[in-house]
Amino acid sequence: MSILGVISIIAAIIGAVVGVVSAVTTAVSFMHKFEKDIREELRSELGRLANAIGNVGETIVDYLGSRDILDPKDVRFLRAEVRRLTSTATLGSSMPVFRSMAVTEQETERIRLLELVDKDDLTLEEAEELYRLARKFYREYFEKTPDAFKVLLYAAAMRGITYRKYGRQPSQQST
Repeated sequence: MSILGVISIIAAIIGAVVGVVSAVTTAVSFMHKFEKDIREELRSELGRLANAIGNVGETIVDYLGSRDILDPKDVRFLRAEVRRLTSTATLGSSMPVFRSMAVTEQETERIRLLELVDKDDLTLEEAEELYRLARKFYREYFEKTPDAFKVLLYAAAMRGITYRKYGRQPSQQST
């Protein structure tokens, strides 16, 4: 066998190896994209499921609050849970000196959420604001902590209690 024949065989082997590497790279790339797509789809589906479960919980607590079934102990428990959960997301309502230093909208909303949680007697507007801020908190933190729904349940309870106090029914929102 001549040198030219050996070089031809080596070139053919290198070509075959490059073809195999290219095919493997394409397959790995496809698998990576497929895995990423599956993860995104799963995350989206789990998010929708968590949202549905949260909506059911909100509705139940709203109803229980509007029918005066929740007693003050239940409300105090939920209030304590809200304070505990939101304390990691804000400076806290026990630090009034720092309230003026809240520079972001998120920090301002967390402080307002805690201010509303600290109130025992809410107006209809405050109950709606508490509910809106709690929903926003839940959407932001439900993947980070399994207890984020307690903030929403407390707001739903207070909303139901407030509406009952004023002899009205909460509006059904899909937000």
